[in-house]
Amino acid sequence: MIAAVITLVLMLIFATGFLRQYMVLVSSLTAYGVSTIVCVIISLMGNERFDFDLIKERVGDYDTPKKVSAK
Repeated sequence: MIAAVITLVLMLIFATGFLRQYMVLVSSLTAYGVSTIVCVIISLMGNERFDFDLIKERVGDYDTPKKVSAK
């Protein structure tokens, strides 16, 4: 975690000037980041739990195994 924070600070220092030349990229990255944070917060606020068994039942395995004949 400490290494991630140090890397983040260093990247902010060195990449900020570089990214100012690409405002469309900065805007897109900002939108992706905000969208990610909003989705995570909304997901964590919900009290519904993910049911893996129900997903397995509904999706299942649509590929039927083929019989391989031995020669």
